[in-house]
Amino acid sequence: RQPPEPPPSQWRKLLAVAFGPQIAAWRGQAPLAHVFWGQGVFVSVALILVYVDALYRHDQITEQVMLTLFQVYSIWVLVAIWRCAANAKPPWGVIARLLTIAWAVNTMLIAGFLQLDLLFR
Repeated sequence: RQPPEPPPSQWRKLLAVAFGPQIAAWRGQAPLAHVFWGQGVFVSVALILVYVDALYRHDQITEQVMLTLFQVYSIWVLVAIWRCAANAKPPWGVIARLLTIAWAVNTMLIAGFLQLDLLFR
């Protein structure tokens, strides 16, 4: 018989409240539409807008930070969308997974070329 688990710490409770939607999305337990549009499209557009602002201001440090953040975030959100698509009603799960593949390829290409541009400036 295993000893009972200790109650969650205050920090764990705070993190669960603050990042509950992201945790649910990562586990594939969130509604697909919320993850795809809210955490996927909306957040990605916001990150891109910050990058474009840095580009126009010629702020290469912010460009590099945002490009890296966008790549890391894209990996996270694409995995979350893929997992949440498993619970979606047909045909939305399949459509989301096909769009996820296209989104991943597009992100790799664009981020790769933007990274090369930053390196050679």
